[in-house]
Amino acid sequence: MSEGQGWRCLWEARAILGESTVWDARDGRIYWVDIEDPGIRWYTLASGETGVWKSPAWISAIAPKSSGGFIASCADGIAHVDPHRGTYEPQFHPIPDPAKARLNDGMTDAKGRFWTGSCDSAQWDESTTAEDKESTLGQLDVRNTGELYRIDADGTYSTQERNIVTENGPAFSPDGKTAYVNDSMPLVTWVYDVDAAGNLCNRRDFLKFQPEDGYPDGMAVDVDGHIWMAFYESWKLRRFAPDGSLAEERDLPVRRGLRPAFGGSDFSRLFLITGSQGYDEARFALEPLAGGLFEILDIAVAGMPTVPYAG
Repeated sequence: MSEGQGWRCLWEARAILGESTVWDARDGRIYWVDIEDPGIRWYTLASGETGVWKSPAWISAIAPKSSGGFIASCADGIAHVDPHRGTYEPQFHPIPDPAKARLNDGMTDAKGRFWTGSCDSAQWDESTTAEDKESTLGQLDVRNTGELYRIDADGTYSTQERNIVTENGPAFSPDGKTAYVNDSMPLVTWVYDVDAAGNLCNRRDFLKFQPEDGYPDGMAVDVDGHIWMAFYESWKLRRFAPDGSLAEERDLPVRRGLRPAFGGSDFSRLFLITGSQGYDEARFALEPLAGGLFEILDIAVAGMPTVPYAG
């Protein structure tokens, strides 16, 4: 186990495109997926034991289900999966044209609804490095085919946002009245009001970034309402206050942070999965912990609990 200033690498997993870090209180494990190496991985916090279930198709996001197993965003749309039983059960596909967009990040809100979004397939396939992304920033108006969906406990879904290039998140304030959504390629974080019915409204810009800041990716919210945000291509994990000001910045030993998540029995520990897409052995020699599962140390405030999907 490698450790540095403010971080500890729990698992040198060499994830290619790690996503959807989530704590599961049912078995005391941190789960995550690798979109480019399809499957669900887990790390048992008490023992350090690791495991993997290779799924029949890629999975980009998971959340524990109250009825057992996980709800998942995957190649076949929304599915119910259980890595310990080896089950993969597609339910429905919310994307109007799956040839143009694919599902990406997702999480549950405090009421047990699952939120997940999509990203433009061409943008995703062609933009694996910072140079690729920067070369296509001017083409985003024809690549905003992504959407954001809310899946309710009864399995019905609604489209909450359109014209997204690369959705990441969402994340919600402690009172559930505010939602944050990253569109990674346009380098923007939006903030919304959440009405009593769970619909997003009144979108406005929350944060805007430059390529040198990195591309805003996954998020986690602490009990003070601050947003911990991972950045692809930045070597940084940042914490923003509800007013958008930068409250804290952590240096990482890896360039591609992807998804933070709070966990542990009291949600006082913060974990982060990272990526290594396109790396060769020469690059790993310079960045040996790329794709690792990390714990971020010395966190002063606990995070919001994981709420299982209510379906």
